Amino acid sequence: MYDNAKVNILKNKKWYGTGLALVVLLIAFFTAYQMDYRFKSNLTIGKQGKLSMVIPSANTNIFIDQSKKITTTKENEEVNLSFSPTNHSVIISREGYFPWKKDFVIQSSKTLNLYPIFVSQNASGQVITKQDPEYWKIRNSIISFPLPSEESPVFSSDKSVFVWIDDNAIMVKVGEEILNVVQPDTIIRNVAFYKDRSDVIMFSTSGSVFVIEIDKNGQQNFMPVYSGQKPSFLKTDPNFIYVLDGEALMQVVI
Repeated sequence: MYDNAKVNILKNKKWYGTGLALVVLLIAFFTAYQMDYRFKSNLTIGKQGKLSMVIPSANTNIFIDQSKKITTTKENEEVNLSFSPTNHSVIISREGYFPWKKDFVIQSSKTLNLYPIFVSQNASGQVITKQDPEYWKIRNSIISFPLPSEESPVFSSDKSVFVWIDDNAIMVKVGEEILNVVQPDTIIRNVAFYKDRSDVIMFSTSGSVFVIEIDKNGQQNFMPVYSGQKPSFLKTDPNFIYVLDGEALMQVVI
């Protein structure tokens, strides 16, 4: 009987010790969670990081990891979201525009800045007729404008990146790094930087004018700005391009 009582005391101490350890562990997890610590993909612990984006238009939907997270309510809204330090994906969607998707990795305690592209699904602008005194001047400028070479590249507006064509491949130099952005099977007719950005290229080939991201990490977004027969373009302003498609000349908003 004495031995049974001793065994029960030892069992109770064991359960008490286990329960105490669980309580301490739960408190530790709760405290770590409150301090923004989360599990990383390799099951180690890291502090939450942030994703930051500026969304130019209201009523833009942001989906994170396939779930709707937020809809913007104003122009040029700054969106900051906290994430566990692991792999995630974001989709930016707005009516009338092509969706933009990017896979990304949040680093512990770091802020990642992403810069979505917003390209209209329906190109808008105005037709420039042959009666317009500027028609022939613009047309001839488009036809005669040479493709950039490595010796004579096109620079981004901030002069940080430059682009040229080599063997029908779009090449860019970012700092000391040279990257092959894309090398289509069809002939590239023109190339320029999109808007005033240094991370997105615009080029014409086959029946369209396209934009494509320089960065191939986490999905390289690729969208048509204009679709027609065999368009060539000239960019003289960050907000529009002149497109020559056959004998039709247009000023197209980008």
